[in-house]
Amino acid sequence: MKLGLLLMLAQAPTTADLTRQFNKALELQRKGDFEGAETAYREILRAAPQYAEAHANLGAVLVRLDRYEEAIREYETALQLSPQLNPVLLNIGIAHFRRSSYTRAVDAFKRFLDVSPGHLQATQLTAMALVELGRDEEALKYLEPALASSPNDPALIYALGLASLRLRKPMVNGAIKALAETPGGLPASHLLQGQANLNNFRFEKAVEDLEAARKLNPELPRLHYSLGLAYFKTDRFDDARAAFESELTRTPKDVSSLCYLASMDEKEAKLESARRRLDVALSVDPTSPDANWLLGKVLIAQGRPAEAVRPLQIAVSSDPLDAQKRYQLARAYRQIGRREDAERELAEMKRIQALEFEKDQSKVIKP
Repeated sequence: MKLGLLLMLAQAPTTADLTRQFNKALELQRKGDFEGAETAYREILRAAPQYAEAHANLGAVLVRLDRYEEAIREYETALQLSPQLNPVLLNIGIAHFRRSSYTRAVDAFKRFLDVSPGHLQATQLTAMALVELGRDEEALKYLEPALASSPNDPALIYALGLASLRLRKPMVNGAIKALAETPGGLPASHLLQGQANLNNFRFEKAVEDLEAARKLNPELPRLHYSLGLAYFKTDRFDDARAAFESELTRTPKDVSSLCYLASMDEKEAKLESARRRLDVALSVDPTSPDANWLLGKVLIAQGRPAEAVRPLQIAVSSDPLDAQKRYQLARAYRQIGRREDAERELAEMKRIQALEFEKDQSKVIKP
């Protein structure tokens, strides 16, 4: 036997060696020394790259270090090496959830629930991720069993209330009351009441409720976006800008906050700032009607109507009954000499406006 091969065999770790190293890494992980645990797991994987459990535990350590993309790669490697490690599916979902990748989180949770039906944490997180995505009708199917198991969970009660608000279902007031009576639920009660007031065009009252929520718990999800919207609707634009910026410190790629800030930038002729915000928004949601519409407005203002056509076409395609989007597309067509297209969009804009007028008139109480 050659000397090189003998040396390799001498250096190869035994199963017992790997077990000792794994237990040492696990102990570091349990003690909260996540940097030390990462180093220990990586040493194991250099010697034994097929060690599925080490990949899985390294993923868990990376989550605790807020390095979610790396964690997901380690989890997926573990699952490829050992498909029976079903809990890794749950961990993948949690990592996606924490980095606000809610669609991927739902996919992972559903795969986990296929093999572990009724799992409480997976059911709860699936419900909340679906609410974040606005898939409210689907979310209710998960919220009901989740609340049956945890009826006093403020996050679940709030999720039910928000989904009900958007679906115009009658459970909103019950959720607001339940939150107020649940330990730790009062801040979310004010938040949900504020969002209900926004929905009902009671903007000054919304500001009061949302400021009360912020005073009690400024870390509530979507609080600062909702407060920004309430300030925007009451013409408190400096306060609105501060609130939207605060939302972005928590969720840096929040499309709605980016669009409102870009809108304010565009109105103040801060076109490059608006463009940067919209580039981020469109990297998250390339078909966003508002982001594409605002980008079209910015490009027209910059004297680039030919470039504005494509985003405005996307905006109109995504939101065909918005007269303002039709108008901006008509402007872009006219400026590049496409007069027939411009006239078509203007005619459609007028038709939509007439329909909106008829609808408003039908709401007027006749004497």
